[in-house]
Amino acid sequence: HVVLLPGRTAQPPRTASGRVVPLLVLSPFVDPLLYGRWVNTFRNETVSPVQCRRGKGVLPPDLLNRRLRTLGRRRIEARVRALGNRLNWLIGESQAGSGDTGGNADAIRRATWEQLLYECLLEGMGYAGNRLPFLALARSVSLLLLKAHGPGDARTMQALLFGAAGLLPPLRTLRDRESRAYVRALRKKWRVLRPGLRVPLLHEGDWMFFRRHPVNFPTARLAAFCFLLPSLFTGRPLSRLLRIVGEQGATPLARRSAIESLFKVSPDRFWSRHIHFGGAGKSGGIALGRARVHELIVNGIVPLLLLHARVFHDSALLRESLTLLRALPAQGENGVTRLVKAALRGVKGGKTGLRGPVEQQGLLHLYGTYCSRGKCSRCPVRTGLRRGKSPKPADAARGVRMSRRWSPARMSSCSRR
Repeated sequence: HVVLLPGRTAQPPRTASGRVVPLLVLSPFVDPLLYGRWVNTFRNETVSPVQCRRGKGVLPPDLLNRRLRTLGRRRIEARVRALGNRLNWLIGESQAGSGDTGGNADAIRRATWEQLLYECLLEGMGYAGNRLPFLALARSVSLLLLKAHGPGDARTMQALLFGAAGLLPPLRTLRDRESRAYVRALRKKWRVLRPGLRVPLLHEGDWMFFRRHPVNFPTARLAAFCFLLPSLFTGRPLSRLLRIVGEQGATPLARRSAIESLFKVSPDRFWSRHIHFGGAGKSGGIALGRARVHELIVNGIVPLLLLHARVFHDSALLRESLTLLRALPAQGENGVTRLVKAALRGVKGGKTGLRGPVEQQGLLHLYGTYCSRGKCSRCPVRTGLRRGKSPKPADAARGVRMSRRWSPARMSSCSRR
């Protein structure tokens, strides 16, 4: 009898005749990353139906949009807090590894912030099915390691990241001559670099290609990131972002355009015609679309800027970061947002227009916190709450602070150092 997790009872399974059936529990032998991907797939990719059509209706459009903005801010707030926890962990690890916090305290602080930015952007290169392996890769192959080998050397960056990701295919599986030559060169570099890397490596099975649009294959996204490294992480990347957002007299549109210019991919001849190592196709290459860049800004750059503003109590940066967020257009829809919008349209008075990314984040938070968990009675957009009493947020128990002013949260003193 093979199970993933043991049951609550210790009784072994038996046949009708009473014979004990040997039990194999798989959980101690399953890679945590693979298990996390399974759980993420079950929870996020299996979109449950929304029951709003059976309800009495939703709030009026204006109030509905205000509620969605509140939910969107709450989702972004949770992201900021998660980044804050990761920042504290990174700083503690760096200080423990350095052995002193004297003359290199500023270098430690700068390196941890840059590593956090690196993790945010590399995680954002993967959609729901590949976020976990991209994040694991960012934590395994650190930005400091990439800088030691020169971010401007695209071949070396590809050898490091594709090799550590387990995405360099065997030469015998490639039929295309150009692909074989390209992979052979990367494998040659990887054989030289691999002995010096004492980091956990990923496997090809950790990545999800099935039911993915070809341009969103992890090979295409990882290759694009390799060519973005020089523009994003040469010099002091966080200082560059802070300078763009805090530039005096610049309009929000100008700041947005300046950040978008950092994500302009200039691939080599191979990746201008490929999205994987299996051969050339009809694809236009690995360049990032504007919608994808906007998602990276919403989910990675803006939360990091908000965290920086709160740690250092920079009210001007806090204000400009929110202005940048509001200047972005609504992101492309996915299965969850389409489902929730269709459910809201199916109820009288439920029409809503996504005016920006905050409302879209609100739809995602609405589904993840209420719809998918069957908490319809506590849903903040139902008109069944006629007594003028707002529902208690379902995520209030997790300590997520929500404020119209987004006041600075308390952070550990090591973050401010």
